[in-house]
Amino acid sequence: MKLEKPPKTGNLNDLHESYINRKYADFLKITDEKYPYWDDLKYKKGLPFEDPLKVWSLIKLHRRLNYHALTFGHTEFNFFLTEDIQRSIHEFDLKLIGGLYQHPITPYDEIEYLKSSILEEAIASSQMEGAATTTKVAIDMLKSGREPRGESEQMIFNNLRGINFIKEELDSPIDFKFIIELHQIMTANTKAEYCSGNFRNEQIYVQDYIDGEIAHTPPTSDEVENYMADLVSFVNEEDDFIHPIIKASIIHFIFAYIHPFMDGNGRTARALFYWYLMKKDYSLMKAISISRTILDSRIQYDKAFLKTEYDENDMTYFINYSIKTLKLAFEKLIHYRDKKKKEQEAAELIAYKLIKKGLSTRQADLVAYLYTEEDRHITMTTFGDKHQIVRQTARRDLNELITIGLIEEKKSGREIFFTLKSHKAVEKYIKN
Repeated sequence: MKLEKPPKTGNLNDLHESYINRKYADFLKITDEKYPYWDDLKYKKGLPFEDPLKVWSLIKLHRRLNYHALTFGHTEFNFFLTEDIQRSIHEFDLKLIGGLYQHPITPYDEIEYLKSSILEEAIASSQMEGAATTTKVAIDMLKSGREPRGESEQMIFNNLRGINFIKEELDSPIDFKFIIELHQIMTANTKAEYCSGNFRNEQIYVQDYIDGEIAHTPPTSDEVENYMADLVSFVNEEDDFIHPIIKASIIHFIFAYIHPFMDGNGRTARALFYWYLMKKDYSLMKAISISRTILDSRIQYDKAFLKTEYDENDMTYFINYSIKTLKLAFEKLIHYRDKKKKEQEAAELIAYKLIKKGLSTRQADLVAYLYTEEDRHITMTTFGDKHQIVRQTARRDLNELITIGLIEEKKSGREIFFTLKSHKAVEKYIKN
């Protein structure tokens, strides 16, 4: 991936006075919002100076004066809490998270979405690391409970186990043991298993997944434990407040920067990102797939790493990317909620008409549920659990619906399920 490194800044002395007098305040406010990299800036028109290097020097002066510095190992990293970042995380907390809590989906739909999101996260995170299995095959494998077949399915199975593991460790502080155990789960029975159980003991190089060129040279193996000790301290530190979304993004970036294992670093970094936000009471994190959003914007993900490292380890690029992907993932959840709300309203109308025709409330709700989305099906167990009825009662309800021609029974392997016979059959029944 071609990305030009920023030039060294020019003489800043002649810019200090203008900066202090806020001569370029409006321009810098715009650059804070867009947070351009050198590549984005050098050919732009309408800049305060003709020389792009002078413009870049002004921007860098502004950023350096606003940096928050962090040190891991012997390397200094920076980030700038711009107004746009602070506004974004405020709106995220208030509108996205707050809105979901104020207008939640039904408990049943939440469970169904949660199941699919956990599966999607496990699949997408593995696909980012090279798993070749299609999403459909992977879902079938995870839902059926069959043993993984081959490396790709094993990676996905491991990711699901890793997600379940971190959900049980939300009250624990992080330490080397926790990280190594998580990594072992993520790499079990795969080609990366050889490097589990401890941090790496040799130098590695991170290649660009597009052109194969070296994109990043992590710290040496002798330095890894020192860097990781600083990361563990940073995660557990509570005295200096950093907003959880910002801190989780930093944890994600620094772990990937250190690359403490020979393989399996990316999936472990993303799992820690999830773990930290759930630990900080972002419980809805378990209902989204951040890796799916990252997979869909893989080039931007990799560029966020490169821009950070090339530009004085300025993690603002990566933080901005993380906030954007989180917003997209949660907007998908909101879209699902709104879709379910419309379905529920349509289902309530259908159910009302069916009850007037003599069906029980349970039967009417089932037919309406199957009616509102194509290819929906339900098992007898699910139907019984949803209405808290015994199997004999569930079977009687379903048989009556089969007899009057509203649903039909089907079989796939050992699974028996029930589907809508047709929309026309329901409409005809209501009309007659």
